[in-house]
Amino acid sequence: MTILKKTHQKRRYFLGALTSLYFTAGWAAEPRKLVLLIAESNATNTPQVPYNPIFQQAVAYVEKELHLQFEYRRYPWKRLLQSLNEGEGLAFGLSKTRERAQTLHFSLPAFATHVWLVVRSDQAFAFSRLADLQGKTVGMVRGSTYGDEFEKAKSELLLIEEDLYSLPSRLKKLLNRRTDVMLFSHHDPDPRKVEAMLNKTMPDVAPDTPMPPGVSFKVLDKFLSVDYIHFAILASKDDGIIEQIDKVIRKGQQDGSLPANHLAKK
Repeated sequence: MTILKKTHQKRRYFLGALTSLYFTAGWAAEPRKLVLLIAESNATNTPQVPYNPIFQQAVAYVEKELHLQFEYRRYPWKRLLQSLNEGEGLAFGLSKTRERAQTLHFSLPAFATHVWLVVRSDQAFAFSRLADLQGKTVGMVRGSTYGDEFEKAKSELLLIEEDLYSLPSRLKKLLNRRTDVMLFSHHDPDPRKVEAMLNKTMPDVAPDTPMPPGVSFKVLDKFLSVDYIHFAILASKDDGIIEQIDKVIRKGQQDGSLPANHLAKK
């Protein structure tokens, strides 16, 4: 074989390897598409990522670190849980309970929130334990849960008014005395800041419902619980995604990309 032929052969091998590398890199650059079920925050099934900054931060971080492209599907809580248990996709925003853990695989908590009790300012009461809610109508989002202790109390002690995942309609119910207490999850640990946010928000989200004279929303000083928020998937559909998400969550909480879950428990 002449030197010229050897040179051409080496060039072909080089170009072939370069082409293969190019297409492999191009393929690897394509993010994995994955359905992400999230609870709708209003009456319309809009595709936008939720406005909650902590929620959005966690979703965006996992998506980036795992090179994913989420296809958002927003459902009411009841339908979300049904779709999740039918294997439609991954979900985010769930609390973990014994009942749910029987069929679902949960990630580590991505973040935590306080579950606050919101009342009319003229109907405030002392709260220190679940029994203090006995006889009161408690408004909570349909399909949501706040742990096993709450689930037990819900069936034995509490009067529950199930709400849509819509803050304006829930606040209106509270103002119109259809509920005595509204459960409201928020990442801010200061009840006065949450209270101020709700009172500032009401005229914007429900301009047709003016506040009664001398009445405002009050957030009770003691929160109901700390709610840890997870990713979850039907156990039979878990192809290792939960383990991958756990690694990303650990990394994010160690380097400060995600908030550490160190909220004080009651």
